[in-house]
Amino acid sequence: MLSLLLKSMRSRMIPTSLVTISLMASMVLLLSIERIQQGAEEGFNQSISGVDAIIGPRSSSLELVLYTVFHLGRPTNNITTETINDVKQRSDISWLVPIALGDSHRGFRVVATEPNYFKHIRYGNNQPLTFSKGVPFAELSEATLGSDVAEKLNYSIGSEIQITHGSIESIGSKHDDFSFKVTGVLNKTGTPIDQAVFLDLKGYELLHLGWKSGKKVFSLEDIDLSSLPPEALNPKTVTAAFVGLKSKLTIFNFSKNIREYPEEAISAVIPGIALSELWSIVGLVDKGFQLLSWIIIAISLIAMVTLIIASLDNRKHEMTIYRANGASPKFLAAMVIYESLVIGLVAIIGAIILVTAVTYFATNQLNLALGISPSFKWISLNEIKVFGIILLSGVLSGLIPAVMVFRKNLHQALS
Repeated sequence: MLSLLLKSMRSRMIPTSLVTISLMASMVLLLSIERIQQGAEEGFNQSISGVDAIIGPRSSSLELVLYTVFHLGRPTNNITTETINDVKQRSDISWLVPIALGDSHRGFRVVATEPNYFKHIRYGNNQPLTFSKGVPFAELSEATLGSDVAEKLNYSIGSEIQITHGSIESIGSKHDDFSFKVTGVLNKTGTPIDQAVFLDLKGYELLHLGWKSGKKVFSLEDIDLSSLPPEALNPKTVTAAFVGLKSKLTIFNFSKNIREYPEEAISAVIPGIALSELWSIVGLVDKGFQLLSWIIIAISLIAMVTLIIASLDNRKHEMTIYRANGASPKFLAAMVIYESLVIGLVAIIGAIILVTAVTYFATNQLNLALGISPSFKWISLNEIKVFGIILLSGVLSGLIPAVMVFRKNLHQALS
């Protein structure tokens, strides 16, 4: 039967191929949207681990997470180090790491922080940051690089870099009067950490000594850096601070207390809750695309049934030959059902191959745009269920022309 079926379908190659491609394309659309959304969510959720709260200026919680963790957008305001030092004295805090943002280096964000950043900040399933080369910065003139920065700019231990004043989105002047020496390169994490340059907060403050209102007033080459008092390099403000609490049970009370801090308008954002807001927004759009994809799949199945029914009149001669060779009406009806099954199977196999290619491309794009590298499976249990539903729907829809063939040939046999 299979040989006869394939020869029959080959005689109708163009219309059969078009219906198969249509069904395959609709499945690719459905599964690609779902995979990319799940991959992006996984990549975002694994970008920071072990951080219970992020303290920053009072603003949108999602906005604060996006520019502190994912380096998307720009800080709207800073908070004073006096406030940070005051908050750090709380008894419920285990550790606190301040960060300052605003500058960049050849398209990569600069993150000014303290050496204990590499001790406390984690990613994935609570995995620590490790070094492929060298060690963390220890002096104000040293820098640590994410793996992508070192790889794409061909930097190694001992390389000297200069920082550009301003974020990636804006054109700034280079801090060409002071250089940083690379002392360490982090292992790849698949997070925005890979695309960052890390400096000491005091070194970052030193860079901006000669700047006022975004313009260079004097060069660091004009002053004797050794004569500067230690307190001159203590940062006056920072962008935000990552916080780890002694007990996660106190996280909501901590967030409330920070929001009520009387000296400055600050807030403590819980990263997981902020990201859930993001996915609740993205989820609505994703569901809309999924609904559209299912509608397209339904249209493709209807087109398949229409094709089979429309071809029945043109296949009278073929059916007559089968009947003359002893084929029963049940045999002919089964051929029609198997035709729907073959179209569905070919469409599913093609969809799996194309979806894999699409998600591989999407992984590269997500890494370039967001700095995340989500992992995708060849095929998931949920996708197998989707394929099963589509295949079953195709077979059931094939029952309509199959019944027509059965009744017609049965009538001819009786007559």
